[in-house]
Amino acid sequence: MDQTQHGPAYRVETDRLLIRCWEPQDAPGLREILDERGDYLRPWIPWMRDEPQPLAGTLARLRTYRANFDLDRDYRYAVVDPAVGALIGETGLYTRLGAGAREIGYWTDERCAGRGYASEAAAAMVRIAFEVDDVERVEIHCAPENTASSAIPRRLGFTHEATLANRFTDTNGTLRSTMIWTLFRDGYPASPARDVQITAYDCLGERLL
Repeated sequence: MDQTQHGPAYRVETDRLLIRCWEPQDAPGLREILDERGDYLRPWIPWMRDEPQPLAGTLARLRTYRANFDLDRDYRYAVVDPAVGALIGETGLYTRLGAGAREIGYWTDERCAGRGYASEAAAAMVRIAFEVDDVERVEIHCAPENTASSAIPRRLGFTHEATLANRFTDTNGTLRSTMIWTLFRDGYPASPARDVQITAYDCLGERLL
């Protein structure tokens, strides 16, 4: 990365998606998805245990996301259909694995499921992790029962390293198993994610990739 450029990536464009850091003004759109189709997401997303919330609660959540992004704590992105400006989901690069690693997360509005949006967004995050954030490994964690989610790391060339029993507490407080999928830097050139076309920009609007 050029010395005049400043990561992290604040905006990423793919063939079909605009992936950008969350903004407080996204709260009404997110609130609509959670109110109308939250049951689709509830089994898989821990923070859904706090739903439903009023708009003020969603606004506070997104302000926290943006603050954490700017402070380099976690990088959560809204996934938008640029053709119509509609919110269709979320992806992110999480730092909880420690230095030199990122964990990718994603979810998609039920109305947009089955179109490959989550795979496209996750592939873009793989490229950002290795080429902008310069990490040594990327992981994806998901429940074994969530076959749509586990298909994504398999498709992107990740290795299924382990399934850990009773390590994830779902929204009902029930312990579930967690699959760990990993892609290391030396395996990245062979990953299909490497071939996904993206354009990425820093906080100043300067091009990173």
